[in-house]
Amino acid sequence: MKDSAPEKWEYKEHTKVKHILLSKYLRVWITALGKYNPTICYFDGFAGRGEYIDKITGQTILGSPLIALKVADSLSKYFNKLICFFIEKDEENFKNLEEVLEREKPSIQNWQKIEVEKRNDEFANVIEGIFASMGQGYILVPSFFFVDPFGFSGIPFNIITRILSNPRTEVFFTFMVRDIARFIQLKELGETFHSLFGTDKWKGVLASSQKQEVALISLYREQLHEVAQVKYSWPFRMCTSEKVQTLYYLLHVTNNYKGHKIMKEIMANQSAQGNFAYLGPQDVTARSQMKLFDINSIEDLEEYLLKRFSGRKTGYDKIQEEVCIPWYSEPPYINTHYNQALKELEKEGKIKIKRITSRTPKGLSGNDEITLPQSNPIAVDATSHLQKSAVKLKTYHKEYERLDDSKETLIDRVNDGSIIKRFDKTLPPTRSTNVVCPHFLELKWAYGCPFDCAWCYLKGTFRFQPTKTKPVFKDYSKIELHTRRFLEEVTTPEILNTGEIADSLMGEGLSQPFSKFIIPIFEEQNRHKILFLTKSDNIKHLLEINPHNQAIISFSLNADEVAKKWERGAPSVDRRIEAGRKLSQAGYEVRIRIDPIVPVPDWKIQYTNLIDQIFTSFTPERITLGSLRGLQSTINGSTDRSWLQYLSENSNWGKKVDFKTRYEIYATIINLLKNSYNYTNVALCKETLAMWGRLGMDYKKIKCNCVW
Repeated sequence: MKDSAPEKWEYKEHTKVKHILLSKYLRVWITALGKYNPTICYFDGFAGRGEYIDKITGQTILGSPLIALKVADSLSKYFNKLICFFIEKDEENFKNLEEVLEREKPSIQNWQKIEVEKRNDEFANVIEGIFASMGQGYILVPSFFFVDPFGFSGIPFNIITRILSNPRTEVFFTFMVRDIARFIQLKELGETFHSLFGTDKWKGVLASSQKQEVALISLYREQLHEVAQVKYSWPFRMCTSEKVQTLYYLLHVTNNYKGHKIMKEIMANQSAQGNFAYLGPQDVTARSQMKLFDINSIEDLEEYLLKRFSGRKTGYDKIQEEVCIPWYSEPPYINTHYNQALKELEKEGKIKIKRITSRTPKGLSGNDEITLPQSNPIAVDATSHLQKSAVKLKTYHKEYERLDDSKETLIDRVNDGSIIKRFDKTLPPTRSTNVVCPHFLELKWAYGCPFDCAWCYLKGTFRFQPTKTKPVFKDYSKIELHTRRFLEEVTTPEILNTGEIADSLMGEGLSQPFSKFIIPIFEEQNRHKILFLTKSDNIKHLLEINPHNQAIISFSLNADEVAKKWERGAPSVDRRIEAGRKLSQAGYEVRIRIDPIVPVPDWKIQYTNLIDQIFTSFTPERITLGSLRGLQSTINGSTDRSWLQYLSENSNWGKKVDFKTRYEIYATIINLLKNSYNYTNVALCKETLAMWGRLGMDYKKIKCNCVW
């Protein structure tokens, strides 16, 4: 059916709802952007005809180009210049659009401020031409795109990505999910779908356990956030005017939080149940139909806020802005819901509110300060409404080159990688100065560390964070969601390291310690293990956990005098060793990292004493040795730089102790372990290919701290 077919221009209720959303948001957008910018642009990418026909009344109803013009005309005092691009490829539709524009021209009072550009061409062709003519100038002009096709062709994802390369661009997009689902199995449309999604992941929708329409809109949003790098998106489900059957989703995409918040409110208020949907003739009564979001009670939101912002003091607007990230778990609430939930919590005495912006004692707005109690986030049932409302998490795999030169497809990350991600910052070693480091998995449950080690690389990593290295704990419900997805999906055995960007036991003093939260989850299976890396001796909760077969505890140790001088705030070495002894006796697998070894004048005595002290107490499962090193970012973030005197050699992992000294240290300790304790389960951490060779050790068979 041609785009100019009369049936396509009958004015349906769903079209009316779409135009209401468009006009309401355009009023906000023009008012906000027009004040502070000399020029703003509105693009109607599939402008169509100038008018529709109401089949019941016989009246003509103006289409989106005229809606935009009339809204702009009524707000002309708020802008200096508005350029409207009306793009339509169908010749009959374009001719009608020109006729209606000419007919309605006298009703527009402020043409001196409005410029109209009409193009009878493909949307993608026009946009490419605009990019070519405006060049870098495009990113300076705030632009609003209304992309409203009848089908799903003619909107390549690379064009959408280029449009969104302007951080001041917003897109209101009609995603024709019903038609896509109807034709997605046709092989001859493979290239069309690849162009639409910008990936071949759409093929996976056919095997998805999700309802197809949800899987499709979820994939498109994923591409927008992960490839086009947009911050915010929100969908509105649109059913046919005849029955409760999804026709398409309206999708608003922006990098501006205020715009996201406002459009979300407009969408919620336009739907009969506040459920971000128009459900056709049964809009009010169709409560049992499938929804992309599941809106439950205000009590659920109260619980969510208490867990998400536990122990924090933050602003009212900041709370709403933060819950939008990451996109896939943003809860389906708007300002009135947050206002009500927080006031209820205040009334119940569960939070404190200092009103700074609000004009009334009972109001909430802007920078009003919210103080929530310290109550460590508690794991919630993965079937709760917040979890059900989130898009099913995806796992991403990638081919990695192993240290033994083999290649294997392994898990790279779960969803956005904010919780589970492979540490792959080192390339396979090819030069003598390259460091050897097998790619291991991180479970990023928190970041920071309560201790103050002079050489801690976190001081470089987090030097621009407002909290610096102060411990910050992530939402346990999100951690559980990502972890369970990993455990269900990944079949290759892995160890998840919880101590790369945090001390793994730094939260043991909280009301729900991390160990008691995460170990039972791993104990539900026997394929994967979790690794705790720590300088803490707070093992009380670990000793109470049974079973603990899937947990590995690794203590970071150093020579006593070295620890006293440069590992400030950490428990003494003998207390850490005693903690290791107790856990080993309790049946835990206990590993040791002696790292970083510092060549102080009496290092042989110091580190010999350390080895003797360890083996007098217990025998560790394995020992990993590492010498003092420093990335430039670590050096820049360090306050006590007295340790830098020992660094004189470069590698692809920062500065190191000179090769000769490092070799002597490693050889001495390795020989001591072998000759005195018949112990050979030793590996090196972040050490060069040349050093492995000099010591006669096979790095391809590495068994270091973070891997099997």
